[in-house]
Amino acid sequence: MKMSSMFFFKRIIVGFWAIWWISAFLTDFLGGLYLLNIVTETWVPHSNYPGLVTSLAQYGAPSWLPSILFGGIIAWSLLSALAFVFAALTPAKPSQRWRARVNSAFIISLGLWFTFFIADQTVMMFDLEENHMVQGGFQLLTFMAIHLLPDD
Repeated sequence: MKMSSMFFFKRIIVGFWAIWWISAFLTDFLGGLYLLNIVTETWVPHSNYPGLVTSLAQYGAPSWLPSILFGGIIAWSLLSALAFVFAALTPAKPSQRWRARVNSAFIISLGLWFTFFIADQTVMMFDLEENHMVQGGFQLLTFMAIHLLPDD
């Protein structure tokens, strides 16, 4: 059975987000290992956690809170990555199963973006909020494209 070019494009979108979320997870996971001195390579990105600590400091948050929140971000990123990989590897037929898995992946990951939007607004990190809005908005746009564009 031949796959239409539009449906193939939709599968590329899902594959793109699988790769993106894997990258996002690895960035923070390796950054966390770097901050714990488990990984010592200086090329490992490690600025997200210190930014979280700084943004929460204005509220006098307990010292353990940034670690818990950062762990939650890493776990949610991993869940998003796994959901997208699972959706990307799902056979195209039956299409209802593929769509259900794609919907789940987008809902899981968009939930993280929405959480970031609220958190950014709460700690008044407007530059970061703008960045999250662009990335989350792009993901929402691609989710809409999957549903609004025809399969054929």
